[in-house]
Amino acid sequence: MKHLRRNDLPIYPKAFIAAARLHREKNRVFVAMPFAAPHSRVLWQIVRSVCEIHDLVPTRADTSTYPRPIVADILEELESAEIIIADLTGLNPNVLYELGIAHVRSDAVVLLSQRGQSLPFDLASIRCLFYDVSTIEGKQELTEKLGRTLESLRDPGVPTVIEGGLDRTNSVIADLRQLSDLPDDELRGEVVWFSGFLSSFAISEDEVFDPREREYREKLLEERDCLLSLARRGCPVRCIITPPGKDDLIASRLPHAVQRLATLISFLKAGDDSLRHIEWVISPFRQKNFYIIGRICFSEGFKSGVERGYSLTLRQTDPDAIASSTAVHRILFERLRRLTLGTYRSSTPAADDHEALRLAVLKCLRRSMEYCSGIARTSKGKPLRDSS
Repeated sequence: MKHLRRNDLPIYPKAFIAAARLHREKNRVFVAMPFAAPHSRVLWQIVRSVCEIHDLVPTRADTSTYPRPIVADILEELESAEIIIADLTGLNPNVLYELGIAHVRSDAVVLLSQRGQSLPFDLASIRCLFYDVSTIEGKQELTEKLGRTLESLRDPGVPTVIEGGLDRTNSVIADLRQLSDLPDDELRGEVVWFSGFLSSFAISEDEVFDPREREYREKLLEERDCLLSLARRGCPVRCIITPPGKDDLIASRLPHAVQRLATLISFLKAGDDSLRHIEWVISPFRQKNFYIIGRICFSEGFKSGVERGYSLTLRQTDPDAIASSTAVHRILFERLRRLTLGTYRSSTPAADDHEALRLAVLKCLRRSMEYCSGIARTSKGKPLRDSS
């Protein structure tokens, strides 16, 4: 087929795409955004710097030097770019036109918008990075979120390896914050899944940490607060926990276990608004540690010993991997719900199934506390046999 010259290409999208026969170019990013808006200069600087950090080359329509209609330039960028970024702030008609074409032609589309912008119904259900570039903190937040998003789009099938408990916790916090950018009505349709020891809700301000772990302690509390904020806004949080018992108690962690049990029991009795949207179920054996944060990521933590936190974590952003992991854990959670209610159902009357589950978990946690406290009393300061 004879290829048309640039100046001969039509500007009607369907005809252009059929005539141009362009291919995606690796590392090429097209940014659809209003050029003259008050925030545009700062936003463009941030987007450009993030792209450069990730070895990407960003362009936008007003940077073209081709002597032809700008629509042809835009169509070529939409057809050739590896990734397309669209700023929805102000709902600029040109940006919306370009975004419509982009969604038909590419899966690698990133939506941005200033906080407070109301999005049209058919865009509101699509993940969007909301930002505030009027503050230094807001600029840093957008830089981090956009960088992580570009990384996941470039190679979504390969998990990110995170080393160290502090970096893992920072990653979890960033993902929880990204989820919190959703409006309340959308947030209620997402779910945060957790599996581990007693969940972040068992962490308290007075928990004893090594002074060298001060930063890690503060981040764990921040993780807890992010989860509380999400739950209070209506986001469901589902936790699979394994309270310590005779077959699952590491002697050196006995004081830590007692303290976290006491904290979680107090929280479950406190009547906090978040409790309407948080559920725990009991697993009779330790499940793999994981977090699934909405449709943003799936991460799994691994230990090399009995250290606090997880020394190695795999974080997955591939949509298919997240969907399949969510499906498996939804089934597991429901099975453990039945097991928890069947094994620990409380004699205290409950208003509904949600309340019955909370009371059952409380009953299990109190039994675990009695066991741990009994071990602490009978040991009389003697070290117990460690087990992993």
